[in-house]
Amino acid sequence: MLVVISTFTVPPGKQRELLDLLRANAEEVLRHQPGFVTADLLATPDGTTVVNHARWTGAAAVRTMMEDPATRERMAPAWAIARPVVQQFTVSSTHVPAK
Repeated sequence: MLVVISTFTVPPGKQRELLDLLRANAEEVLRHQPGFVTADLLATPDGTTVVNHARWTGAAAVRTMMEDPATRERMAPAWAIARPVVQQFTVSSTHVPAK
């Protein structure tokens, strides 16, 4: 399992617009990509940051998605608002509530 965390520092007043673009991209493009598992969009209450926390089956799936011209075209409006800092992590453990 690979986790990709993309952190966007958002210009004032643009957080909702960026979230809407990222949400549409997740629904219309990402969730149909091979190897996609889940994505969470996180927003700071002060409106300054958006984080996309996505899980993929592995690095090859992320590379394939990023090489897809449709993905790049779809992300262009979001990247025009804010370019993300992207980091990839392997999952070392997951914890769930006790029953």
